[in-house]
Amino acid sequence: MKLLLCLVLVALVAATYADTGRDRVRQYSDACKAESGVSDESLNKARNGEEVDDPKLKEHAFCILKKSGFIDASGEFQVEHMKTKLKEVSEHPEKIDALVAKCAVKKATPQESSDNFLRCTRANRS
Repeated sequence: MKLLLCLVLVALVAATYADTGRDRVRQYSDACKAESGVSDESLNKARNGEEVDDPKLKEHAFCILKKSGFIDASGEFQVEHMKTKLKEVSEHPEKIDALVAKCAVKKATPQESSDNFLRCTRANRS
């Protein structure tokens, strides 16, 4: 999985809200950590690029994406919101539509959708 899940997630959402939203993202992450029950060990492994197959880490990712408005409670991606926010902060806004179309794919659960979205965006960043 070689995904810096937490780091990528926080960076993605933080970029969405630019400088003034970084505190909000930290609040989301703290709240989601408590809500998901993800361990510091899993978060640290993900930050260090280790493969982590932890349902709580996926729940943490879903929670942050949900709080950011990128996905709703039922697991539906909020595509237009995602495109708008990502284009605001991207160095290549012309690539965002294709990235979102490729990566915002609904999976069996909202948690799997969130995990897939983050892995896909990580693999397809430029």
